[in-house]
Amino acid sequence: MRKALAVVALILLSCPSPAAQAADDGKQVRALIERTVDSVLDVLKDKSLAKDARKGKVLALVDPVFDLKLMGKLTLGQKNWPKLDQAQQDKYTGLFTATVKDSYYEKIDMFTNETVDFEDPVPAEKGKYQMMTRINSKGQRYGLLYKLTRREGGWKVYDVEIEGISLIRSYGAQYDQFLQKGTAAGLLAKMKEKTLETPSDLKAATKKSVSEGKKAGKP
Repeated sequence: MRKALAVVALILLSCPSPAAQAADDGKQVRALIERTVDSVLDVLKDKSLAKDARKGKVLALVDPVFDLKLMGKLTLGQKNWPKLDQAQQDKYTGLFTATVKDSYYEKIDMFTNETVDFEDPVPAEKGKYQMMTRINSKGQRYGLLYKLTRREGGWKVYDVEIEGISLIRSYGAQYDQFLQKGTAAGLLAKMKEKTLETPSDLKAATKKSVSEGKKAGKP
């Protein structure tokens, strides 16, 4: 009996407390986002790189950090994801991955010589964190909020909010509106042809950032 109690006590002592675990999770999230964002900005500042090479390097940095398959599924949601058969889901995932990468790069490419402030990660629901980054540009501050979840292999980004506008909510609303009248095959065709415009709220947030940055840069 004493031996069993000793084993139980040893197990309990070897397990980190909830507070210690939360602190460790926060450190991991912060290190991941800081490392990735700093590396991305270093690439954007490299004027010796051609545009395509710069984009390729940036996407190579963010690819292992984003869980794009999960993002795609969350974007369609429980209502629309089952409307696609397995082959369509696979095709959609590939097309959505390309869409999100292009969208993220388009937004982040606006910032080249700016500095970034990193706020402490904040626990969200169980197993999830949010971390706000503030980009300082010509007297203005723009917020990019990274949302992360614990996945196999570590923490992964499953959504990004640009000035409060969520990538998965914006594209989700656009796809849902299309599927209310159209078909899954039609949506995939539009995504492949790249004839779906950027969601209006994301476009407005980008336009606001650019216009305010230019305004702030005037003498």
